[in-house]
Amino acid sequence: MSAGTISAVTERIWPEIVEWQQRPLAACYVMVFLDAIHYKVREDGRVISKAIYTCYGVSPDGKRDVLGLYLNESEGSRQWGLILEDLKRRGVIDVLFFCVDGLTGFKDVINQVFPLSLIQRCIVHMIRTSTRFVNYRDRRAVCADLRTIYTSADIRQAEIALHAFGQRWDKKYKEIRPKWEDNWSELMAFMDYGQDIRRMIYTTNAVEALHRIMRKVTKSKGAWSNDKGLLKQLYLTLQHNEKSWKRKAFNWIPIQRELVDKFGERYEKYL
Repeated sequence: MSAGTISAVTERIWPEIVEWQQRPLAACYVMVFLDAIHYKVREDGRVISKAIYTCYGVSPDGKRDVLGLYLNESEGSRQWGLILEDLKRRGVIDVLFFCVDGLTGFKDVINQVFPLSLIQRCIVHMIRTSTRFVNYRDRRAVCADLRTIYTSADIRQAEIALHAFGQRWDKKYKEIRPKWEDNWSELMAFMDYGQDIRRMIYTTNAVEALHRIMRKVTKSKGAWSNDKGLLKQLYLTLQHNEKSWKRKAFNWIPIQRELVDKFGERYEKYL
């Protein structure tokens, strides 16, 4: 089949994509993971990298859903702010937790749109950043000592573990401990909750797993002829693999009990 024929066939799906992107959303989400994935797109005779912004949410009854895919030339906190405004326009009133990476300005734009939300910075991203320049011979030991911080029983124990980490590694890797201290409140936000909620919110792995599903289909493609073609393929990929990502959050019943205990009416009124 020619490229024109394929385009004509897939064009029939475009109104469905527009409707899906504009559909009303739930009033509340327990968790929203925010992350971006990059693709090459041809534009004005050249190939440029563009970012697909992914919003992946968990509803009050534990069901996961992709709230939207947004395309832009690059990833930035200002664009994320516009996307959060769009989620609000589509009906989202409250989000209990946001899980994000270390993008500069992320916390500020989230607080502007959803001031009551708790922001958890991805621990896995932080470990990758912290060990980027660590000698490979020390990497396992450094990661083990960092693990004692984020697996502590409470925030006080985490502070003690961070101090111990500094005593052991400050002379050799003096930049790691200050980096954790500067982002402490976002990194340790999950410490106020039980193990089930901690497991759910401490990393953006959930949305990264969604991105792996997208990459599995798109990895053989060098560049897309236009933005529309990219969005069509990503949408069809998600629809074809719904069973992989549109399932209930793991161990939801104890999570729900703790949410009721911690948030009370703020959470219960959306059940």
